[in-house]
Amino acid sequence: MIAYNIHHFLNSLSDFAILYILASLVIAILIWVESAWVARNGGKLPQNTPFVVISILTSSWLIVSGLALYFLEFDGVLMSVPVVYGVYSLLSWIKGAKLIGDDLPDDPKDIVLPSKYLTYSQSFALVFAVLCVSMLALPYTDLPFL
Repeated sequence: MIAYNIHHFLNSLSDFAILYILASLVIAILIWVESAWVARNGGKLPQNTPFVVISILTSSWLIVSGLALYFLEFDGVLMSVPVVYGVYSLLSWIKGAKLIGDDLPDDPKDIVLPSKYLTYSQSFALVFAVLCVSMLALPYTDLPFL
């Protein structure tokens, strides 16, 4: 049964879908790092190149997830990876706007992200990482999700 699941998994997913899920795991780790970095900086956005690169990667993953959802073949629960990231991205814009409120400064260097938002981001990063690892481990289980 496990050999059938592995064979079915590899045949039903393109190599790009597997790479997408692996890359999503990396994005989950980067979200955690990004949030921890901002928290360590007192809620202010760090002004260095590695942070900017991480922010661009995690922000652009919404577009990548949308394209993956449209172009790649996801069977069963595997589709949850791009869908969950899309939901997180949209909710974080809403949650961030609510937490920051109307006191948005003119200079982005003056933005202070509330600890509730950073906790939300780190919580998502943990759950998203577990989801990605679970989806990668799915063919090695005997669960009938595929």
